[in-house]
Amino acid sequence: MILAYTCGYLDRMASGVGVQDECLRVYDEVKLGHRWLYVIFRVSESLQIVVEEKGGHDRTYDDFVARLKEAERKRQCRYGIFDVRFIQNDVPQEKLAFFLWSPETATIKQKMLYSSSKQALRNQMRGIHAEIQCNDDADLAMSNVLERCMRKYT
Repeated sequence: MILAYTCGYLDRMASGVGVQDECLRVYDEVKLGHRWLYVIFRVSESLQIVVEEKGGHDRTYDDFVARLKEAERKRQCRYGIFDVRFIQNDVPQEKLAFFLWSPETATIKQKMLYSSSKQALRNQMRGIHAEIQCNDDADLAMSNVLERCMRKYT
């Protein structure tokens, strides 16, 4: 327990970015209740990781990608989680994927801030099956996401 606390403390200190409590509440809503299909997080001007958008089950993976691409047009990065659903050996599966969207067009400041702050958020999200760093459209392709989610089964 002390080690986990220490790691979180060091992560916050390394980047100066904290994680709002709402981020973890919303994550639990996805993990435990499958309330949201996806959640997108951003680093606020006050250097807090905050929830930017919660996508309901009326949304799709394409909607998730479109929201990430909006950040790209602003030369920004984002974090996200997506409740990936697929069939493996005729058995329906649900796995949580964590995304770091760091497009090539993002500013150096954004890339450094998001990469150095990722662990502050990620360490508090137990139960993530796949972590995916995406820099371009090929990384965001659903085929890539499925491969990463299914990798531990093969």
